[in-house]
Amino acid sequence: MRAPRPTGPRRRRRLHPLAVTGLVVLVTAAITFYAFDRRLPFSRSYTLYAMVSNSVNVRGGDPVRIAGIDVGQVDGVTASGDASRIRFSLDRSALRVHRDATIRIRDRLFLEGSYYLQLDPGTPAAPAMPDGATIPESRTSSPVQFYQVLSTFTRPVRDSLAGLVEALDQGLGPAGAGSGQASGAGAFKQAAPQLPPLLSDTAVVAQALQGTAPGDVGRLLRSSASVSGTLAQSSAQLAGLVRGLGETASALSSSDGALAQTVSGLDQTIQAAPPALSAVDRSLPAVIGLARPLAPSLRVAPPIIDRLTATASQLAAVLAPGQRQALVQSLRATFEQLPAILTQFSRAFPIGKQITDCLQSHLLPIFNETVPDGSLSTGLPVWQDFVHFLPGVAGASGSFDANGPYPRVVLGAGSDSLSGSFAGQQLLSTPPPGGSSLQGARPQWVGDLTPNDFHPEAQCASQPLPSLASDAAPPDLTPAGGSRP
Repeated sequence: MRAPRPTGPRRRRRLHPLAVTGLVVLVTAAITFYAFDRRLPFSRSYTLYAMVSNSVNVRGGDPVRIAGIDVGQVDGVTASGDASRIRFSLDRSALRVHRDATIRIRDRLFLEGSYYLQLDPGTPAAPAMPDGATIPESRTSSPVQFYQVLSTFTRPVRDSLAGLVEALDQGLGPAGAGSGQASGAGAFKQAAPQLPPLLSDTAVVAQALQGTAPGDVGRLLRSSASVSGTLAQSSAQLAGLVRGLGETASALSSSDGALAQTVSGLDQTIQAAPPALSAVDRSLPAVIGLARPLAPSLRVAPPIIDRLTATASQLAAVLAPGQRQALVQSLRATFEQLPAILTQFSRAFPIGKQITDCLQSHLLPIFNETVPDGSLSTGLPVWQDFVHFLPGVAGASGSFDANGPYPRVVLGAGSDSLSGSFAGQQLLSTPPPGGSSLQGARPQWVGDLTPNDFHPEAQCASQPLPSLASDAAPPDLTPAGGSRP
């Protein structure tokens, strides 16, 4: 018979000893792998290679960084001819690396001894690099070693540095047996209180040098690199420039009193510069407002200036020494006759003004009026009736001088006939058959002028304007075969 199970709390189930042994082995293997590989086991990463001309002291375990963030590590470095092949692995969380990626070996310490790989993943437009790809040597660079910097200090350079130190000693030391207060170091000590505002302005300038848009600093550095490269290619000219600066410094040191006055003047100029620059800044909007309207004129100005230049050239040719005497003689004759001409004009202008005023106040209004002629009125102004009248006069001239195409027959007429003379010719008129008796001239006569109507002492413009619509009697006509009515 089995003993009854205990009725107390239920005991927990223990792990099997083999399971505990396997777990301990796995944890030990993972710790050992991480200790040697610095990566978590079973973590996904991909490997790339970089060919460099000088791997300096890059070793396995050195970090690989993108924009200062660790994204991988160096696995090893192997020699490949005159170059070195660096194998490094990246985490899958890193940015995608493209085929135009670049590698730079950078110092981790100021005095060298430790390095890291700075990876630029490239542009998104380029295709991605597959696992195991190699970045060629043309897209990798190594840091400048300290011994390479020291190798530039050749004997002439060391002599120049010694001369520089000696010049600084003479410039900063007291002159003769003077005190330290009169030395250059004393002057620097006196200038120390002015350094904080200067450094503050320098900080503002340095902040402005960072640019206002992404890539401004890069463009500045590239431009500086171009300038440095140009200077490096012109070492002889650069040496001559340095020698010239040395001679200039020597000349300035020989006349330090004048230099001190110049510096004092510059200090006063700099103190007066901020208000002047502020005034210039305030005037810039007005200048811009003036420049905008002037811009169209400036665009069309070159042809005008060209024509003015040609005119000036012709004027210069006229004023040449060979032509100057003839020009002066002709101008002399002109200016001698000009006063007499102006005197005659002064006499003629008052008379001409009276004539023009009369034409404007009397003749032109009458020309623009309409002649009232009853049913025969044309409705046109006088000047048009006059123009139309001239062809009729020209055509009728042949009948008045007996050279017309029609024969002339003299017949007797009744009591309603009317005779008269015109331009020395005898005229005869009768009313049409069945018509009314003669009514006189049409258009109606406005009346004869008498001597009292003429006033030579008065100006024409002040005379009253005559009206064409007059009730005056018709002209005096004599009936044919009878007496005047």
